[in-house]
Amino acid sequence: ASTMAPVMSCFAAGMALGPAIGGLLADQIGVEPTFFVVSASFFSLTAVNQLLLRETKPKDYIFPWEKSTQNREVVKKSLSSSVTEAIAQWSPLMSNDRVKNVLVFNGIYWLALSGVQMTCLPLFLTDPSGPFCMGATAVGQVYMGMSIVQVICNPGIAMLADKIGKTNAMVGGGSLLSMSIAAMTQSTDLIQLAAAMGFWTIGSTMLSTAPVAYISDIVEAKKRAQSIALLRTSGDLGFFVGAASIGMVGDFTGDLSLAMQTGGGILFAGTSWYAARQYLSEKLLKM
Repeated sequence: ASTMAPVMSCFAAGMALGPAIGGLLADQIGVEPTFFVVSASFFSLTAVNQLLLRETKPKDYIFPWEKSTQNREVVKKSLSSSVTEAIAQWSPLMSNDRVKNVLVFNGIYWLALSGVQMTCLPLFLTDPSGPFCMGATAVGQVYMGMSIVQVICNPGIAMLADKIGKTNAMVGGGSLLSMSIAAMTQSTDLIQLAAAMGFWTIGSTMLSTAPVAYISDIVEAKKRAQSIALLRTSGDLGFFVGAASIGMVGDFTGDLSLAMQTGGGILFAGTSWYAARQYLSEKLLKM
């Protein structure tokens, strides 16, 4: 986990600057021009990557779905067949109970994160009838504060995860995050909100590196890339389901706090399930 902390800290630093700048621009020049600015920045980044990255420089590049013979003759394969091969490599991984456990837990985590943080939280903070009634700049500052906490805490929490074990870090992070969501929906002033968001970010930081480090530890070295890809896929599925389903709960009930508490409850149930499954799996391994 410690080796992944610098990468996640850089990611969090970008997440800190983005909402702050985006919120400020939205308030100063409007939402539509802000989208044009973001689009232009992506275009500029594409040009920089094309010039600087080794992978994008012109050369005879052999893609993963192409096989090279000893005579350097390239046998073309379709992308679909490569996807089929990748899925076939996932089957042995799925037979490992510990891998399945962390995949399900990671999917539940991203379900709750996308539904609560990405979908409901901005609406909760800007709700005119709510306790905060924030504008775009203030919402950006909230997300910036969360990312700054993550930048500061990432190295220390990664070292803690290595010390206490990745499973304990994931269970602790999921529990802390779910309780923080419940506390945040009951916040009535900025001090309470800041405290809840601080604990939220610490829990999320625990879960940013521990699952990847854990699954890398329990599989063979040659299967590590596929196991991480499978972990990312479970997270993408959770993200897809959570953003829509938790948002639907908010629309159906007309209560954003209830929708966020639903996401927190799902995460707490998933964390409890994961802790029980891991305990049973470790017991069976020792028998």
